[in-house]
Amino acid sequence: MMAKTEAVYVVEPLHPRRAEGLVGHARAWAAFSASLRTGRMPHAWLLVGPRGVGKATFAYKAAVEILTKGGGAPGRLDPSNQSILRRVAAGSHGDLLAVERDLDGGDTQGIPVAAVRDLRKYFGLTSAEAGWRVAIVDALDDLSIHGVNALLKVVEEPPPRALLFLLAHRAGAVPATIRSRCRRLPFAGLAPGECVQVLERLLPDQSPVERSGLAHLANGAPGLAFAFAEADALALFGEITGLCRTLPALDVPAAHAFSERFARRPGSERFSTFAAMFKIWVYRAAIRIVAGDSAVGADIVDGEGETQRQYSTAAGLAGVLSLWNDVGRIADAAIHAHLDRKQAVLDVLFASRRQARGV
Repeated sequence: MMAKTEAVYVVEPLHPRRAEGLVGHARAWAAFSASLRTGRMPHAWLLVGPRGVGKATFAYKAAVEILTKGGGAPGRLDPSNQSILRRVAAGSHGDLLAVERDLDGGDTQGIPVAAVRDLRKYFGLTSAEAGWRVAIVDALDDLSIHGVNALLKVVEEPPPRALLFLLAHRAGAVPATIRSRCRRLPFAGLAPGECVQVLERLLPDQSPVERSGLAHLANGAPGLAFAFAEADALALFGEITGLCRTLPALDVPAAHAFSERFARRPGSERFSTFAAMFKIWVYRAAIRIVAGDSAVGADIVDGEGETQRQYSTAAGLAGVLSLWNDVGRIADAAIHAHLDRKQAVLDVLFASRRQARGV
């Protein structure tokens, strides 16, 4: 497993250790709580699910329960344990270690292998408060192969009363050697109402309509929805819908004017957001063909459903799937080969026209 080098969305609007409570994921919490209550706690939990759905928030709430010897509803602590909650929120509890990227230091590429090796030293120390020692690795996707090997040594030889929470955004990327030594907890996107509930705290200045649109755009991942809001992705999604509304008769002057915004910085830095929004647009169009409008849910922006149905009728399922591949290929080439972003945007729009024409 290698840390990815392409641009990714940072989904840490407020650090998960400071989240007020855990929204959703009731089944995962019930499994953890039962293990704590019965004394059958595995030494390592593998939390697997899409980026931004709340895995880290879950891990910190679970750590609080371990450190307070609780096991009830997440985030509801006896008043006598408030000092523990405050220290966890501040990142200063002596029995809790977080292994993660140093975003404040500008590190967006991965977790240093030295930080993983420090886990062995940490677990070798005596508990600061004569209880458990807990560590959270966020996330396995950010480890190099050397980091994975160092982590495996920790997972293979866990000391007593030591607990690991390992987060992974992609289940297939977790090595079998680590997966087989952990209890797996799957995580999925929140229901739209649950995601909006989280966004009411993260994005109080957004309107209810905007929060609902972001929740659907991020497929129930509130952390990702926050990142999309920061990137003004909702407006970009609306512009994509507008450009696709006339297909297969593309408004070429409008397409050129739109693509010009990505030609130079800072516009060129928004290209990854454009590519992500266009892929989501195409994905939702494909779902309408395969499973119907009800599987997609509410429109993210006005006119989205009508435009996607019109495009799907013109292009057909094969054309929509081909467009998905075209967008991915064009975006990857532009990002990794540092190609002209304006031309890449035009290539995506012309590919959309070509597939709508059945060419």
